[in-house]
Amino acid sequence: MRLYLMRHGEAEFNARDDIQRSLTATGRAAVASKTSFIEPVDRMVVSPYLRALQSSDILIAEGLSVQRRIVDERVTPDCDLQPVIDEVILPDVEVQLIVAHNPLLSRLIHLLCGEQAANIQLDTADLACLTGDFLPGCSSLLWLR
Repeated sequence: MRLYLMRHGEAEFNARDDIQRSLTATGRAAVASKTSFIEPVDRMVVSPYLRALQSSDILIAEGLSVQRRIVDERVTPDCDLQPVIDEVILPDVEVQLIVAHNPLLSRLIHLLCGEQAANIQLDTADLACLTGDFLPGCSSLLWLR
């Protein structure tokens, strides 16, 4: 089983609120450049924030095969990790992708991978690939791009 975690691309700062921040041209290009690193996805979970939605749209437009895409409010920047582990990441799905934000994603990597990922901080459009059981300390970070 694999879990991909992708932080949205670079976003503009001139929106009326954080939820409506749109990707910049640089952010769009950075997200598009990551598509080839992701195998076909059984389940994609996306934050309802505009920049995450746009990032997921770009991945699909660039040819990423996604069986099911779900928009989920439990993957916003400062949400609690426990519902993500207990309810968002499904144990019986072979390949999953979460497109969301920091600090959530960096905190999630730290929790799942333990000391191996203690210093990981995802930048915009960074993509991490994890394997193992997606429980605290039971995952391995395969790579970060």
